[in-house]
Amino acid sequence: MSKAAPGSRRGFGQTWWGRAWVDALEQRARLDPNRLPRGRSYARRGTVGELTIAAGEVRATVTGSRVEPYEVRVRVRTYSPEEWDAVLDALAGRLGHAAALLDGELPHEVAGELREAGLDPLPGAGEVQPRCSCPDWADPCKHSAAVCYLVAEVLDEDPFVVFELRGRPRIELLAGLRARRGGGSGAEVDRGGGAWVTDGGVPAR
Repeated sequence: MSKAAPGSRRGFGQTWWGRAWVDALEQRARLDPNRLPRGRSYARRGTVGELTIAAGEVRATVTGSRVEPYEVRVRVRTYSPEEWDAVLDALAGRLGHAAALLDGELPHEVAGELREAGLDPLPGAGEVQPRCSCPDWADPCKHSAAVCYLVAEVLDEDPFVVFELRGRPRIELLAGLRARRGGGSGAEVDRGGGAWVTDGGVPAR
């Protein structure tokens, strides 16, 4: 499980992965375009508490108009076991990418290559489901939209979180790569991962 305190409110996405997350939210995820600008304002105003990220979800509290903060949960569709097999096969098949990943780097070229294989790590239509305890039924409300934007800051610090949101944190992703390269046991990553599966998480950094 990863935890991150919101940082700068001036912009969202200072790295390639952070900007790509914002682009996916605004252009492909089919979230309410009328609420996204209000979510950006909420995020910049510092109303969002610490983000907690686990496989397939982001949780945070957001201060709104009432005394008690709202509870926000943003779910991201996780890959199925078959999709994870395809992801790991694709990554292991590119020696340069596999070496970079095992060294703790996540080249942005990985996103394009996985997208070509039909396994985009960034969310598409219907793959982000924001929920909030506030009475606004918009999808997303301004509180959950703020949380969505602040995920970009987490990705600025650790791009491997994009795979944690798809169901597996860095430690399991790398274990799967090592297993395919003959350096570890596949049992390390042989776990369930169908749509909307979440777990308690493991340290991502």
